[in-house]
Amino acid sequence: MQNSLAEEIEMLRDQLQRAKAMEPDVLSILSRVVHDVTTLTDEHSGEERAKLSERLEALAARFESSHPELAGSLRRLVNTLADLGV
Repeated sequence: MQNSLAEEIEMLRDQLQRAKAMEPDVLSILSRVVHDVTTLTDEHSGEERAKLSERLEALAARFESSHPELAGSLRRLVNTLADLGV
């Protein structure tokens, strides 16, 4: 069963709270991405939405070896956004 966008965002937020060992700049980047996703609206251009998906995928690749659970959450978020047409 696929989670809703709100559920994926909430899981990512929970993982961020548990990821205290990460560098502060990484947490800042991830927090910004969560903010960008939660404030995404139909008024954003397709280009802005595509950039967000690309950023999420790049972050997932970056965390693949050091934080695989977080990388998986980011990829699920990308897939959920794609299913919504973002």
